[in-house]
Amino acid sequence: MTSETLYLRAILPSLPSDFAKKVRKLCGSTADSSAEHVLDTLIRFVCGAECAPNVPTETGAQWAEKQQAASKVLRDMIHPGPTLSKRAREDDLEQGPETSKRQKASKEETPEDAVFTLHSVSTTSPIRKKVDITLHNTYLRFTHPSTQAVEATIPLSSLTRAFLLPTRGKSKAHWTVVILSSDTVEHVKTPPNSAQSGQQQVIFGVDAITTSAWLTTTHTSPSAKPDVLPKGSPTRATLLAFLSRLGIQLIEPTPDVFKSACVGITSGVSASEDGIPGTEAYRGAKQGSLWFTKEGILWGESKPCEFWALEDLISKSEGLRVVGASGRTCSVVLTRKSEGDVGEGEEDVGVETQFGLVDARERPGIDGWMKVHRHLFGKRRKAEGGVTIGQVEDEEEDEDEDFEMGSEDGVSDGSGSSSSSDEEEGGDDGNGTIEGEADAEESEEEEELREEDHPLLQPGAMPRMSRAVMDMVVGMVEEDMRGSTTGAGLEHQSEDELEEDELDD
Repeated sequence: MTSETLYLRAILPSLPSDFAKKVRKLCGSTADSSAEHVLDTLIRFVCGAECAPNVPTETGAQWAEKQQAASKVLRDMIHPGPTLSKRAREDDLEQGPETSKRQKASKEETPEDAVFTLHSVSTTSPIRKKVDITLHNTYLRFTHPSTQAVEATIPLSSLTRAFLLPTRGKSKAHWTVVILSSDTVEHVKTPPNSAQSGQQQVIFGVDAITTSAWLTTTHTSPSAKPDVLPKGSPTRATLLAFLSRLGIQLIEPTPDVFKSACVGITSGVSASEDGIPGTEAYRGAKQGSLWFTKEGILWGESKPCEFWALEDLISKSEGLRVVGASGRTCSVVLTRKSEGDVGEGEEDVGVETQFGLVDARERPGIDGWMKVHRHLFGKRRKAEGGVTIGQVEDEEEDEDEDFEMGSEDGVSDGSGSSSSSDEEEGGDDGNGTIEGEADAEESEEEEELREEDHPLLQPGAMPRMSRAVMDMVVGMVEEDMRGSTTGAGLEHQSEDELEEDELDD
């Protein structure tokens, strides 16, 4: 037995002794060990493994397609009839988190409603193994590539966002797909992808350029045959075709939004040719990546993943902070709005998450991203009643202007404009009041305004002061702090003098 026939050597000790002797005798009967290689290749083919590196090119080209067909024939022979294959009884009796990962398909689920299948994909969540991922009308199903045993099922209604990420740290270009049912992470003992958890995360990876033929199936009919993506083909278009069928938001980080300043051995070869749109970071002791997009920031690749949408960051100043950038590394602090309503009169301090050991060279890029996007921190993409973000911002700017330069404060706005009709009806008496109206206003106030209805006597009420009065008070305080008597002299000024000073200001 040679080292090239690993599968045959691995299985021989498990064979019945009489049959194992026959296999050994068969392999030793030929001097060139051709029988040994044929048996090893057959075992690889039947068990769903990749073909050996030394097989002929023609065999390698047909391997994946023929292997899929053979698997279906064997499956139909072992489990005749249209019913779904079931897992062994001992799997049903397993205890612990592994049990929850192998969820059975419900009776309503049928293979006929399949839409699209990615064959032989390496996943890390909800299970960690190579599976077929099939999109059905209402759920995602994860099955064993050879036996088609159902490993997990996730309803589509629970999924909210999908991400296509150019994986960091790989020796060759690679894509990572992350699909979330919730932006936040449940900090509970229940396994994230268990049936008892409302949180589902799908994470799997595919080489950016196929190293061997890759099969996908578009289920246009129950007898649809797999499509073969030849070796050396790009996979991005196939992944986008799959993700676009999920019917949820698809986010793909791009270097034009954020570009890492650290490119080297540790960052690996990126599937994004124009640069890496993310940076390496640590959440506690766990290594991962922060991906900056125009929709928000994703902590991705390392599970559990988490997403901070722009509208969920608490504010412009506290939503994202970079601290400790004086050394070789810095930390990125994200603060999410608290879930639920904050009590009346209470300030929302948010939920803070810190990512450490970020290379300090990333600071300018993070600051640039924040400068472009922080005006959207904490603002919903679509306000109630169909008001857009731009409209909300315009209203806020108008409110700020009213507060600073409002005519109700009795201060001129500097424009010199006034109502010509007011001038015709009556002149200004020098105190900002139109003649002929002052007496009427005073009489109305005396008749209608009762003491219990006075606005300044209401709970929480504050008197409104003009900017000139506020400046005067500040000046008085400053003079008192300097020990000057100038402030005290203001007490002896007449009301007319104060009003003239106010108008001059």
